[in-house]
Amino acid sequence: MPDIEWKGSAHPYRENQIPKLTDAEFLGQFVKVTCTWCTPKITRYYRPMDIYKIVGQQHILKLQRRFRCEKCGRNDYMDVTFKTVIGGEIKGLVIRELVEIRMVKRPIWRDKKL
Repeated sequence: MPDIEWKGSAHPYRENQIPKLTDAEFLGQFVKVTCTWCTPKITRYYRPMDIYKIVGQQHILKLQRRFRCEKCGRNDYMDVTFKTVIGGEIKGLVIRELVEIRMVKRPIWRDKKL
C-alpha cells in the first residue's frame, strides 16, 4: 500500500484495484473516519454516497486528507476506512447524514489602474 504522503499516482491497473466509494456503497459498507491524534479518539460514520456527492469518485487513499477533525482541527492524522456493520452492531450506530450542500458566494476584488 502506498504511503499516504505520496502525491503521485500508481499504475492504472493497481489504481483500479483500490476500493472506491461506489464499491463501498454496493457492498453496504460505511465510511469510518477516526482522528488518531485526539484522545479519546473521535470516530464518525458516513454513508459512501453522501461523501460521493461532495468529493466525487475517490478511492480510500485519496479520502485521507479530505476530512478534518472537529476537535483538534488537524487533517494529517485522519484515518479513513470502509466498515462493514454486521447484525447487532447496527442497532446503536450513529451515522452522520448529509442534509444539504450550501454554496457560498464570495466576491473577489482586484485593483485596476485607469
